[in-house]
Amino acid sequence: MTDSNLNLNPKRVAIVHDYMFQFGGAEKVIEHFFKLFPTADFYTSFSTPEHFKSSKELLPILTGNRIKTTWAQKIFDIKIHKGKVNERRLFDRYQKHLFWLYPILMRFLVVKDYDLVIISSTDCGKQITLKNNKRVVHYCNSPSRYLNGLVTGANHNKLPFVYRIFIPFFVFWLKKLDQNSVKRLASANTEWIGNSNFIRTVIKQVYGVDSIVLYPPMDLTSFFKIKRKSSEIEDFYLSLGRISFHKRLDLMIESCLLLGRKLKIAGTSARPDEIDALKLIVEKAVKCDPSKSGLIHFLGRVSDEEYTELVRTAKCFLFPGKEDFGITPIEILASGVPIVAFGQGGALEYVRPGINGVLFESQTVDCLCNAILEFEKSTFDPETIQKSVQNFTTVDLDRFLGAIE
Repeated sequence: MTDSNLNLNPKRVAIVHDYMFQFGGAEKVIEHFFKLFPTADFYTSFSTPEHFKSSKELLPILTGNRIKTTWAQKIFDIKIHKGKVNERRLFDRYQKHLFWLYPILMRFLVVKDYDLVIISSTDCGKQITLKNNKRVVHYCNSPSRYLNGLVTGANHNKLPFVYRIFIPFFVFWLKKLDQNSVKRLASANTEWIGNSNFIRTVIKQVYGVDSIVLYPPMDLTSFFKIKRKSSEIEDFYLSLGRISFHKRLDLMIESCLLLGRKLKIAGTSARPDEIDALKLIVEKAVKCDPSKSGLIHFLGRVSDEEYTELVRTAKCFLFPGKEDFGITPIEILASGVPIVAFGQGGALEYVRPGINGVLFESQTVDCLCNAILEFEKSTFDPETIQKSVQNFTTVDLDRFLGAIE
């Protein structure tokens, strides 16, 4: 696949990502790449550093002189006022409406004369212009979802009517750009890595490209140290991570309300209206039946200590979305917590029915309710659950470079 004389310990490294506006699984991958290559330069369409204050690796990069962004950064650096108190970026209001702009702007970023270029993307990162680089690797978290009929992070049915009219036109020519970017990567002898067997199959279907599989980098050490005691497990279900439309939190909320089960939701969204919509589901249910009050708790962003306590005491983790892979579920299983998950996508690579969780076949309230009831009739051993994900270990430098050699 590669030249045997190629430098396996690259001195000049560039890392490329679509955009940095929320700290989700793809951004955790970027964080780990900077652990592997701490002196690397960074290329992205735009970033909002205030969303990465918890990352000691990413915050210095996003606020330093090694990051190179597109013209979109100037747009989203504009501050707007809400009343006379709160100040926020223009980005917070209009980011989702400019999805068509980012692939175009990324083409104006030129990455050249590097020993190694790592493009980690789900969308526009692969549009970058490459010149005279020794090795290029594309770590594909997913092909561009909204261009290829995959589940997206935004509910397009909730966009303004005018946008819904024009989306098909945007998609038509953006898909041409997307396919063209694959050809440009091929001309640079790019090596493709999928983040799961599921995504490797999708890459082949969508782009006709062969890839190897390297699961997302993750450090599970602290999670394996968590010891759950049956006497300390509390009567609540748990959801952790970035809140997004495609994660189907609406499904778990409706199911827990119907069954009368407690649910704690920890996480934030780059789109506040999404959280408002979820809270409205609860408000309507409580209005119809006041006994539902107090079942659903929105915790927002939690500290590392709070995160650990939630994981240590939760009875079960709910995972009703279809994910490309899913780093958080692996962390949950490494903590000894069983999972109820939708039986498609990345979950099939680590959820083992009867060993570490329960799978359900359809994204409906009835199916999830039945899966929850099935879980409650079952018994799971924390140590067995932890052992089920021992193969998902930290990707170190030798392992990463060895995988692409």
